[in-house]
Amino acid sequence: MATAQTAQAPISPPLSSARERWYARRLRLPVFYGTTRAQVLTVMAAAAGIFVAPLIFNDGFMQQVMQTIAYYTIAAIGLNVLVGYQGQVSLGHGALFAFGAYASALLTTRAGVPVWIALFLAAGIAGVLGFLVALPTLRARGHYLAMVTIALAVVTFVVAQTWTDVTNGPTGIGNIPRPEWFGGTTMGALRKFRPFGDDGPVLTGQILYFWVCAGLALVVQLLATNLLTGRFGRNVNAVRQSEIASETVGVSVYRMKLKAFTFSAVLAGLAGALFTHQQGYIVSDTFSFDKSVELLVYVILGGARSVYGPVLGTAVLVVLPELLKTAASYNVLPSSNLPLQVLCVAVGGLAATGLVRLKTGSVTRGVLSALTVFGFLGFTLITPQIIEHFLIVYGCLLIVFLVLMPEGLAGFVRDLPGLRRVKTRRASGAAHTVTSLDGLVAIPSMAGRQRLALEDVKMHFGGVRAIDGLSMVVEPGQVHGLIGPNGSGKSTLVNVVTGVYTPSAGHVRLGDRVLNLLRPHDIAGLGVTRTFQNIQLFKDLSVLDNVMMGFHVHRRAGFMHQLLRTRLAAVEEAEIRERSLQLLAFLDIEHLADAEAQSLPYGLQRMVEIARALASGPSILLLDEPAAGVNPSEIGRLSEVIRRVAAAGVTLLVIEHHMDLVMGVSNHVTVLDYGKKIAEGTPASVQSNQRVIEAYLGSAEHSFEDLRRAPQLA
Repeated sequence: MATAQTAQAPISPPLSSARERWYARRLRLPVFYGTTRAQVLTVMAAAAGIFVAPLIFNDGFMQQVMQTIAYYTIAAIGLNVLVGYQGQVSLGHGALFAFGAYASALLTTRAGVPVWIALFLAAGIAGVLGFLVALPTLRARGHYLAMVTIALAVVTFVVAQTWTDVTNGPTGIGNIPRPEWFGGTTMGALRKFRPFGDDGPVLTGQILYFWVCAGLALVVQLLATNLLTGRFGRNVNAVRQSEIASETVGVSVYRMKLKAFTFSAVLAGLAGALFTHQQGYIVSDTFSFDKSVELLVYVILGGARSVYGPVLGTAVLVVLPELLKTAASYNVLPSSNLPLQVLCVAVGGLAATGLVRLKTGSVTRGVLSALTVFGFLGFTLITPQIIEHFLIVYGCLLIVFLVLMPEGLAGFVRDLPGLRRVKTRRASGAAHTVTSLDGLVAIPSMAGRQRLALEDVKMHFGGVRAIDGLSMVVEPGQVHGLIGPNGSGKSTLVNVVTGVYTPSAGHVRLGDRVLNLLRPHDIAGLGVTRTFQNIQLFKDLSVLDNVMMGFHVHRRAGFMHQLLRTRLAAVEEAEIRERSLQLLAFLDIEHLADAEAQSLPYGLQRMVEIARALASGPSILLLDEPAAGVNPSEIGRLSEVIRRVAAAGVTLLVIEHHMDLVMGVSNHVTVLDYGKKIAEGTPASVQSNQRVIEAYLGSAEHSFEDLRRAPQLA
């Protein structure tokens, strides 16, 4: 009990410890709250690299290439949030890039807005336009969404071509001002500037603009990392894997998609604005559909769902065309050499076959991956017809990486020998001992509990009456069993109560509140949640992350708190993490906290799903066939868990076929057949009801013991 009570106090991230190494100690800095010194040093090292890079590559062309890598990285980070983490297929991000480019160009050339203000105004305008586009667009899913975003890219290009009063069409917008630097130096003039004295490095506008672009890219990378490694990252991952499960823990899937799309649009707009002021001149031909494909390939090649994948993918694919063009112009490579071309294709093909067919270790897989890339890339370099059309190279690389290396360059680099993760993050130190849910999850008190009532509820699918005029009441504090033969409407009832289906007639009430027209996330917010007959875990997430998702409805730190990693967000994350570990301990599965959810046996996955549902602090928990697929030896453990949850004050509606389980834990039982209630009462009265036996076994001559011996008919 003491352990549960201590969970009520806010838990700050462990900021220092005498036993911790100096680099592992945590800080209380804005944006870095609760992060380690090592993580801050990594950011400082990146900043130092940004500072020295243009001084080392002291060439105007190279500095412009590095600027290009920087602003395309910003766009790719946003697209990675949308495509990689959220799972939305967008083939229209070139349009959002164009929104930012034209907005900044028009603000500076026609409205006289200073460049520094125009950059961020353009990003905001792109975000607003992206939000407005997303409002109807995100109603579509899968390939329909892809088609809609393709249409967006095409329409944007046509508008840019034909709306000449604004965009000047193919003529373009020229004389776009570049940022003014101290001393009156502009990037276009490239005047020499020596801020560190005559013996110091010579700075030009190109160098300064690279620092701006790369500095913004570093800031965006840091903020995106804050988002994707916390609650927001779990939410977008969860929505990608199971929208219905996300809704039942309180996540509004539609709002989550809007946030991701808008955030992505802002970053695409910022990248477009930086591009505009680098070029000083833009034309509509720049923003064709090819631009959207280009941005998507940056993400896929670098590694979707990798925090640092966009940087790798952008760097490779910005530099690669320049290398191809240089190779073509200087004739430094053999061309149309048939034996060498055949050799390259053979090496790449054999290595690819080995990746697909052989069960190899990480070292061999890394070698085969490298041979695959270099084989096909070598063929490209010595084939002039391909060099002239670098989008063909993009397409080939995209196919290779999608098929052979789905985790992209980031996954390839991570799995190289000697570069694998040195230390796996552990969920906890000492194990917890928790015997009660008191103070651990926000279960309503007895006075705050409400009954669930169904009043003449009907659910029709065409001519099929899945539920036909059902009335029943689940009283607070009960374990209410719901049984019936297959096809009797039990799972349909669960879907109606939790908002997945809207009933055809009748009312579902929680206390005095009618739930009929509420969305699942709204119903979850009222304290009604569920598990699923077919387990709906977020399988790519760890067990701990799955349970932390359940606390969503009680989180206070919003999007900006997570983006800036404020104290509120960091402390709340640590508190929820600790409570999740204790909740796992309550169900005796804390030792599995770091395991990937999909790696667990079926029975343990069921326990994780129950833990996630309990994390929301439900007043009513619906267990949809919790014993389905569970090993018979674990039924007793499941029964004990249900009793312990009920003892904590949670009202349960248990939908189950396993008669020993449902009769052993229930205070009250309702029986359905063909969508109608045929019996109701105590477990003893239901067991002796001949109509129930007849519904299951087809004859009233049998007994309840016969039903127990024939679970396959239940």
